[in-house]
Amino acid sequence: MKHIESKTLVWDIPTRLFHWLLVAVYITAYLTSRAEWYLEYHTIAGYIAGGLIIFRILWGFAGNRYARFSEFIKNWKEVKSFIAGAISLKLPRYIGHNPAVGWIVVIMLLLTAAIVTTGIITYSGEENSGVFAGIFTYKIAEIAKLLHRILVYIIIAIIVTHICAALFHDFVLRENIILSMITGKKEKPKMWEERVSHIKIREGRSIVRLAVWIIVTIMAGIGIVFIPPEGKKEFSDIGQYRVTDDKGFVVKLALNKTWKTECAASCHNGFHPTLLPAVSWKRLMANLDDHFGENVSLDETTQKEVMDYLAASSAEHSMTEASQKILRSIKKGEAPLSITKTPYWIDKHADIPAEVYNRKTIVSKGNCTACHPGAEVGSFEDKDIHIPK
Repeated sequence: MKHIESKTLVWDIPTRLFHWLLVAVYITAYLTSRAEWYLEYHTIAGYIAGGLIIFRILWGFAGNRYARFSEFIKNWKEVKSFIAGAISLKLPRYIGHNPAVGWIVVIMLLLTAAIVTTGIITYSGEENSGVFAGIFTYKIAEIAKLLHRILVYIIIAIIVTHICAALFHDFVLRENIILSMITGKKEKPKMWEERVSHIKIREGRSIVRLAVWIIVTIMAGIGIVFIPPEGKKEFSDIGQYRVTDDKGFVVKLALNKTWKTECAASCHNGFHPTLLPAVSWKRLMANLDDHFGENVSLDETTQKEVMDYLAASSAEHSMTEASQKILRSIKKGEAPLSITKTPYWIDKHADIPAEVYNRKTIVSKGNCTACHPGAEVGSFEDKDIHIPK
């Protein structure tokens, strides 16, 4: 007797690979968002997500029948009819994506693309890193970061809805569509009809099981949103850093050798000029005869060169996260002389016990390089922070 194949191939290999790779990327992005020192891995996940989205858009025109947008993007009338059927538990079966899920797929693609875009802008503008470093300002990055977070919350809600829809589909149509996205195959219409036609929707404890799984899925989504996150670069290669000039253009500023010699080598560790506003540096340079209890002597030419450098690379011109947050924490009209006296520094280090600063490996609060190895070149990346024993 000739064997009759009961299933047909619906999802081709590229579509299935895209689906599960995107799942893996989202899981990776979530896990690497919980600690800031995993930021580079989080960024890599974002770039991969961007590549996957570009592929899926192209595959939406070049893939097999059920992968194409023309197959599952339906008009509002069909979507409305399908939703009405879902409410009454009378769902028509679709071999490919149903009208509602078809639009969910499109929304997820667009949201993911937007999340990747805002993530790239945030990374380049706030961390001053990545392919587009220096193109976007810190202010633009702040807006992008806010949008990034909002979009992530929305996509979590969409993902939860997507999973609930899959569970509901299994409950009403008795078809494991999650398994079909692994094997690529679904039952042929006639075979499916013969199998499920005699089964009642509310048979057994199916409703209870469905309710339990949907509640678990929703709670997982809520947990992802509300679980709080925890809050290595070769620094010798950093000879220039990006600042904005007086016209607002991003420029590269080379490390000033005179400042390095007179301020960052002769007396103490170099406190990077991006960490205080220009008014603070002017106040400090105007009182060198009482420089934290010492008399510092610089000739007029050297003093002017150092001051010009400090002003050009002060917090107002900096593009780093640390300098911008320090600057914004200082009240208008104030000109603190010590970085450790700024409100942002105090708040950021509030949880560090006083005894830590007394360790022989640290000595004082002003020894920034003890915990921030890139401090002298203006790098305070979260991933590089290490508090010595």
